[in-house]
Amino acid sequence: MTSPDQTSSNRRREITDRLEHLLARAASARGLSALSDDELLEFGRLYRRAAAELSHARSHGFDPRELERLNALAGRAYGILYVSRSSGLKGAARFLSTDLPSTLRRQAPMIGLSAALMLLGAILGLALGIFLPETLELVAPEIADAIDMIAERHEGGADWLPEDFRPIASSLIMINNIQVSFFAFSTGILLGIGTIYVLIFNGFLLGAIAAGVTPTPAGVHFWAFVAPHGVIELPAIVISGGAGLLLGLALVDPGEHSRLDSLRLAGRQAGIMMLGVILFLAVAGVIEGLFSPSLAPPALKFAAAALFAVGLAAYILLPGQADAEQSTGTELPGAHRD
Repeated sequence: MTSPDQTSSNRRREITDRLEHLLARAASARGLSALSDDELLEFGRLYRRAAAELSHARSHGFDPRELERLNALAGRAYGILYVSRSSGLKGAARFLSTDLPSTLRRQAPMIGLSAALMLLGAILGLALGIFLPETLELVAPEIADAIDMIAERHEGGADWLPEDFRPIASSLIMINNIQVSFFAFSTGILLGIGTIYVLIFNGFLLGAIAAGVTPTPAGVHFWAFVAPHGVIELPAIVISGGAGLLLGLALVDPGEHSRLDSLRLAGRQAGIMMLGVILFLAVAGVIEGLFSPSLAPPALKFAAAALFAVGLAAYILLPGQADAEQSTGTELPGAHRD
């Protein structure tokens, strides 16, 4: 029969062994970002348990070797949890090369759902614009006016944006797109309902404009304008929607965690996604302000759009694969959660 002291000792050994394993993972250059979301919560719980066991051990005169190990582990865990490190350029490079693309891959289901909602809105807008244009003009006259303005602007490939104004336009476009994306993200806190509305509405707007402008003489020049920046801008908006849906899901279905813990974990992932959105929209804004409205031939613009799309896909899909696989590792056999 196992004595209470032996049971307590075994329990401390389980805690210290598991904490030591997570510390080894977190001791890499990536720090806490090397841990999955569940491991991050577990790390905090194990640190608090180890600190409590250390206090108990000091009060009751435990084996000095066990006391020394507990003290060392608690100190290392404290350093990783609470001591901030200046990562500088190295940290920024790691974020861009590993953390961001691996997070986007990990959140592919939410991003895919966001894309599906936007596509649903686009299909509705496209169908209404093609089959019931009179109804579209009745229910959304501002969209009908926008279609007429866009068709007139792009007809014949006219130079509608003066070259001297393009840098200013680039900045304004960038700011506007970031505002739209953050609205799609932040409204996710309303159980995801706000994000769903923003995605469907923006998809509807795009679909209705496409239906109205494409058949006109301005159609080719319109898409030649949209394509170069759109292949980056639209994915960025979809990613921001995915981040908003992630917040909504954390509140609707927190799983085994409390809603507050679930929201914290979702916020950690969503924050990384939104930093990526800002980066992508900055690039898209420069393209939209300086290249998209230029008088370059449509064929060149479509070729550039294809190149940008391939580059974005490669950036998201290729880097950091090994680190992503490691950071989603499963719990070790025998590990215990409180």
